[in-house]
Amino acid sequence: MTLLAIALPAILILFVAASVAVGYRQYWPAAIWNAIFAFDGSESAVVITTLRIPRALLAPLVGAALGVAGVLTQTLARNRIASPDTLGINAGAALAVVASSVWLGIGSIAGMSVAAISGALATSLLVFGVAATSGGFSPIRIVLVGVTVGGLAFSIVQIILTTNEAQLKELLFWLTGSFADRPIAFAIGGAPVVMAGLAAAWMLAQPLDALQADDTTAANLGVPLAVVRWAGFLTVSLLTGAGVCMAGPVGFVGFVVPHLARWLVGLSHRRLILTSALIGAIYTTAADILARFIIYPTEAPVGAITSTVGGITLLILLKRRAA
Repeated sequence: MTLLAIALPAILILFVAASVAVGYRQYWPAAIWNAIFAFDGSESAVVITTLRIPRALLAPLVGAALGVAGVLTQTLARNRIASPDTLGINAGAALAVVASSVWLGIGSIAGMSVAAISGALATSLLVFGVAATSGGFSPIRIVLVGVTVGGLAFSIVQIILTTNEAQLKELLFWLTGSFADRPIAFAIGGAPVVMAGLAAAWMLAQPLDALQADDTTAANLGVPLAVVRWAGFLTVSLLTGAGVCMAGPVGFVGFVVPHLARWLVGLSHRRLILTSALIGAIYTTAADILARFIIYPTEAPVGAITSTVGGITLLILLKRRAA
């Protein structure tokens, strides 16, 4: 764990620096330093400060948020294939943002954040509520309900976009998940929400450890089940909503990251939450760098990269379970 505590932050710093330096054009450290501390209005200085730095900050923020949201979702659902994606929470947040943007004209960061968090919370409550009234918190039932709700939410998004062609192009690019062309205000506005969500997740770590067993065992250990679940739903909604607001629904980060973290540090949620935040930040930053080169000179949406990795991982896990 001590080695990880040193290695993961060091790797994250390396990738963040690489995110600022590499892309369609490469910038040496001297150019980056001058752009930040001796801005002269040159093309390179403008690109670095208005394009590269914002996405280098957004990527780790979103990755940390979705990685920890994935840990909480898998524990609350008691299902290792649960995530904000497979439970439809990402889709619900995206639907809320699209609907509020198209129908209410909301375009501010604060307004979009409220919409995304509200949509994520409503979706999580709907999924767990339907699953609970259909025979209890069955891990398989929760995922089935989540996939259904997520599919329904994305169908409604498509209907909204089809009937509003003026905003179709802009919102379609956002729905693929991307850190490109986002103003730094998104990172500044989203960071406090992510920090609040991470702090809440940290405080829930001990009861979540007990919740990994069945409800009877957790209750016997003194865990207030209803309070922990409500707090968990709200925390997942904060983290997922913030991530969706900042970058769109970047797929399967909350699915892949917890598996990597669990493999490295085991089942303790204090270690899982910290490790998932770091791995999530590294993962999305690395995916963002890869997205710049995989179909060079055109840039791929980072959500396509993470969804591809997540889809392959899901298939492998399902095959292992079936074996």
